[in-house]
Amino acid sequence: MNIYRRLEQILHCATTVFLVGLLLQSVPCQAQESPVNRKSRAFKEAELILAKSTDLYQEISQGKLGKVPSSILQRTRCVAIFPDTVTISAGLGGTHGDGVGFCKTADGDWENPMFLNLIGGSVGLQAGVKSADMVLYIVGQRAADALQRGSFKVGGELSAVAGSFDKTLPSPQAEVVAYSRSQGLFMGASIDGVSITRDDSDERAFYGLRKTTRTAKIPDELEEKVNQLRNALPAHVG
Repeated sequence: MNIYRRLEQILHCATTVFLVGLLLQSVPCQAQESPVNRKSRAFKEAELILAKSTDLYQEISQGKLGKVPSSILQRTRCVAIFPDTVTISAGLGGTHGDGVGFCKTADGDWENPMFLNLIGGSVGLQAGVKSADMVLYIVGQRAADALQRGSFKVGGELSAVAGSFDKTLPSPQAEVVAYSRSQGLFMGASIDGVSITRDDSDERAFYGLRKTTRTAKIPDELEEKVNQLRNALPAHVG
């Protein structure tokens, strides 16, 4: 009787282990990538954000509107680009924008872009300006880490200053140097209280369900689109 009882216990334990094993094996399947649907609306929206960011930064990198000082470029760890989507709410100073961000690896290469949302705070622009393109140079390590985590807010330890065009860094303690382009003018901008988060929906639409997108190999057709912007960065930054 004891033997049978023991066999029953062993069989019960073996069955439990087997079922748990099946459950654990099923988890990675749920986390695998899904094919990118390049005909979907979400993909096209992400693709458009990348294209607008490319056009904006390629123009700025030519220096015709004003050259960002090398003292800033040499310290840049990440670049966040928000094309044509930052708006100023009448009387409220609210902001919103969609863009992309690139950060450097330890070897100095530019990673794959993050898709970003800019919200809240206020952007110091000229009176009457309703929208502007924004380029943020992330020069501090705290700000670079916060951007990659998607928990970035200007204020406190993450200080930001309006960029200038002379040879000195506006503030050696600043974590972020901000510029805006509006109505054909490229100038420094204040971004008090602005928050930046990672846009998970755009990243899923563009990359699939890959959790780590910044350094992973991406399909050649996507790499070509990304490189149009990424290749502009080394000539202008670093």
